[in-house]
Amino acid sequence: MLVNLTSIICGGLIDNTTRGATKLTLRIAREKQDVHLSIPGNCLGDIAGCRLAFDRSGAPPQATSQQIELYRYLHKLVVSDAPLIAGDMTFSNRQPSFSDDSRLSNFLSLEFFEGAVNRVLVEGEDFVCTQIDLPLWECTRAEENAQELLNMSALHDHVLANVKTFRGPGLNMLGKDMPSCKWDAVLNRAEAYMNMLPSICRKYMGHPRGVMAEAFVLDQIDFLNNLATEDERGRDITLTHTWSGWEVTDFMAPKDARRLRRAMNTSLFRAVAKLISVIREHITPHYESYRSNAVDQILSVFAGLISHLLGTIMLIHERRTSNQPIILQRAETIALRLRELTAHARQCLPRHASGQFDEAAQNILHELQNIVH
Repeated sequence: MLVNLTSIICGGLIDNTTRGATKLTLRIAREKQDVHLSIPGNCLGDIAGCRLAFDRSGAPPQATSQQIELYRYLHKLVVSDAPLIAGDMTFSNRQPSFSDDSRLSNFLSLEFFEGAVNRVLVEGEDFVCTQIDLPLWECTRAEENAQELLNMSALHDHVLANVKTFRGPGLNMLGKDMPSCKWDAVLNRAEAYMNMLPSICRKYMGHPRGVMAEAFVLDQIDFLNNLATEDERGRDITLTHTWSGWEVTDFMAPKDARRLRRAMNTSLFRAVAKLISVIREHITPHYESYRSNAVDQILSVFAGLISHLLGTIMLIHERRTSNQPIILQRAETIALRLRELTAHARQCLPRHASGQFDEAAQNILHELQNIVH
């Protein structure tokens, strides 16, 4: 899980004056006592060996229900038995400015891990840092490279731990009326990686070896081996890469990826893609104005149905007679849930949006009937 504490932090102190140990003091909005954390490991080269104060510029953040949960998490973290593990801690993380994405800003970025499960961040361009005294020890380039590798390894372990425990809407909606098949687990694993992808790729945006760092953290060993082969052949492996460069099929075995591409090229999935477009056009941009449990249910259930539909198509393509009862049961349940979603859409969406939703859903039902029979 990614825990971004930035919204509740007003300032604090970073103390890496002792080699191999970083003390972090966090000053929290509307809290009288600071939080003190001791984290094994060093900061990156720009602040290694230093004691640094940082303060948020501007007004303190307003309290929200989400921030209250962050307060609770931070107080639990202080007494947690899980080991704290250093990540990248720096004041020279160059990222596009939130106010002007054509301009790069120096971001304060404090990353550490609670065991392998939780990745904790405090980062932003609206923190002003002041060096309190000169560095008490010098971080060599070799030491910084070693620390970066350790940090990358901790992030890699975090990704694998979260992929292992991830349960997307598809898995959560399985049951007696929706029997499982092996493709549910394959799709869920790929979805887990895709769910973590944006934050990983934002972290390495602008990094000189960003694509290789992403590949290592995301456990893309074959990709790294191919790069190594190209390098040995003397070919240029300088790459620019953003999170949109990775695809869901990158997180599957090659044979499974081919099956998924085939499933996505059917008329049934093209009908699903049409409904996805309707949701992106008529629901997602206006989500805040709808803000109802019915809309939340539409989005959640449909996300699960996408996985179920893909898994069912892949099951059909196996052409095994023994799969037929499972295919028919899954198709029947998908059709039932899609009709229920259409009824919800009529109740909670404007007429033009619900009409588009209804038309796209009916097309899916038609294609589903054709592919099953």
